[in-house]
Amino acid sequence: MPKQIVTVGHDAELFLYDEDNNAYPSVGLVGGSKACPREVNGGAVQEDNVMAELNIEPCTTAKQFVNRTNDVMESLRTIIKSHSLHYKIMDFQKFEPEFLKSEQAKQFGCDPDYNIYSLQQNVVNTKLLHKDNIRTAGGHIHVGLTEPNFHPMARSSLVKGCDWYIGLPLTILEGTSQRKAFYGQAGSFRQKEYGIEYRTPSNIWLSNDKIKVWVFDQIKAMTFDVLHFLPNNEQPTHERRIAAVGEHNFQEIINCGLVDDAWDLCENYGMRVPTLETS
Repeated sequence: MPKQIVTVGHDAELFLYDEDNNAYPSVGLVGGSKACPREVNGGAVQEDNVMAELNIEPCTTAKQFVNRTNDVMESLRTIIKSHSLHYKIMDFQKFEPEFLKSEQAKQFGCDPDYNIYSLQQNVVNTKLLHKDNIRTAGGHIHVGLTEPNFHPMARSSLVKGCDWYIGLPLTILEGTSQRKAFYGQAGSFRQKEYGIEYRTPSNIWLSNDKIKVWVFDQIKAMTFDVLHFLPNNEQPTHERRIAAVGEHNFQEIINCGLVDDAWDLCENYGMRVPTLETS
């Protein structure tokens, strides 16, 4: 098999706030849409429901991943500063009802996502989101391979690998995230022609550069594992470990924010856990 080039990107979402720290919709302020993102240095920004979404160009190094993410975040900061707004890294937000009356604020997701363990479509209770004036913000990670169809189980293994290498350790930072009642359950993904979109994480990994580097490094370690074992029809290490824990138990740890259990697994298997501290 020819050497695979691994690329990492993301589409992370951020909430906007006014000078009094009241949540404010991005509608008509950020520009860009799914169909036509607003190009900026390092990638693009767009309006997604009432959030601002960041997109970066695919990266092959941690330095690219961090720099492009920071460039797009800085571009967003400049755009919204002219409206006296700022962003915060929060994954769950309640809005004043008047801010959610636009048609854009009522649109949830362009395509369904799926659970890699059940292979069923994830169902989101959008009625409750409307009723309670709630919105959530994710930090979806895109993993690409030069030849993503090199094995029939390649995408499945990539998603499960993301759960093990990223979803599990981030559970320690996210705790009992209210977002997970709607989005971000274990194994959430969309299939892409280049690979996968991993949709479990919140935007918490945008908090500092060390976590951004950690995300990229974890993806590289995971894909190395997949590319080492799958071509020989062997199960990658992370799949064997998830099986040892039990798929149901493993999903419950991520979905319910069982921080102690997540810590135990990370310590037992020597998993690096990021920190929110910047020093």
